[in-house]
Amino acid sequence: MIGRVVVVAYVAAVATIATIGFTTGSTAAILLAGLLALPSSVPAVIGLYLAVALLSMVPGANSDSSSGSACSTPTACEGSSTGDPAAWVTITTDVVGVLALAVAAVLNVLVVRAWIRGSASASARTRSGA
Repeated sequence: MIGRVVVVAYVAAVATIATIGFTTGSTAAILLAGLLALPSSVPAVIGLYLAVALLSMVPGANSDSSSGSACSTPTACEGSSTGDPAAWVTITTDVVGVLALAVAAVLNVLVVRAWIRGSASASARTRSGA
């Protein structure tokens, strides 16, 4: 059986690395947390992207600042920007990202525990001749 200390350390490690990644903007840390939480991190990341898409549709999610583009010649154009997301969107996205990866780690623990119980009961049935 998987020890509680190991389970708590695993989930805490994934959550801590994800927190560091999202708060500092470190792609490497977010990817590491996602790799540690595989395979459950795949649907978790899909859910995160859906949540971010829904958040971006809320009125006020994007700042009001904007800028246009300017071209001095047909081949020398500078791009435009529509502004950064509102602070509450960034914070909410970070929190949802950390929670998604932490829940993925918990789900992995539950799946592994169920698999261990299932293989142990199958082994017991085989030994008893059932």
